[in-house]
Amino acid sequence: MTFNECLRSARERLAETETPYLDALVLLSHATGVGKERLLANLNEEIPRVTAAIYDELLQRRLAGEPVSYIRNRKEFWGLDFYVDKRVLVPRPDTEVMVEEALRLIDRSSSPLKIHDACTGSGCIAVALKHERPEIEISVSDISEQALEVADFNARSLLGAPLASCVSDLLADLSERYDLITCNPPYVEHAYVEGLLAKSWPEPILALDGGKEGYDLIPRILSQGLDRLESNGYLMIEASPQLVPRITDDMDSCGYTAVRRIEDLAGRPRIALGRKGNA
Repeated sequence: MTFNECLRSARERLAETETPYLDALVLLSHATGVGKERLLANLNEEIPRVTAAIYDELLQRRLAGEPVSYIRNRKEFWGLDFYVDKRVLVPRPDTEVMVEEALRLIDRSSSPLKIHDACTGSGCIAVALKHERPEIEISVSDISEQALEVADFNARSLLGAPLASCVSDLLADLSERYDLITCNPPYVEHAYVEGLLAKSWPEPILALDGGKEGYDLIPRILSQGLDRLESNGYLMIEASPQLVPRITDDMDSCGYTAVRRIEDLAGRPRIALGRKGNA
């Protein structure tokens, strides 16, 4: 069987997935250890039997609902290859909007900022920021010790050094104040999460379940943020497009200033941003 025949067969097997051809190609590249471009240039070559067997095992895992990123233990975010497994959520492209806006705030400051990334998961936001602006002081926290293990691995692998970290229930267990706090908390409605559980969804439910309306944790973050921010410091929260307007309204009610919504790649409200102090 040639690589081309193998790919066609895999695409048919993965027809019910969102991106059958891309999944088939990425997994074949992973099985062979050959880049996608080189693989596509040699589609008429015969696939070795051992490689075909490995590839079949990978396809079986994908058919069982395991994300490609978990199968490969790799997800690109902000141009960096992050290690991921079932201890953390797979980083989403829309979260890069958080990095972009944080970099704007960093670049507008006359001195290096002290930043904290809560609910850090894989550490993708914090590592991306530190990679882009090495001069910043940034720390991370998560309620999951297992997630912090993954974040630490990514920091050491991609930055060459660990980031200061601690176990914290949102911002409750932090002991310092920061110029900027970023947070991508659980914000999926509980009923939807139960549906995912019924389908054996592999991502950690702790990182998804935001309660009945997905909003259970947000008021706590807003309140704790005022305690943990320096004067004129900023709080950034990622949430669903349905929740962001509610968050910005509550930011206004809580006393945050310069409140605004930031849109994602599809033009939907994705980030709520507010400032502690006078506008």
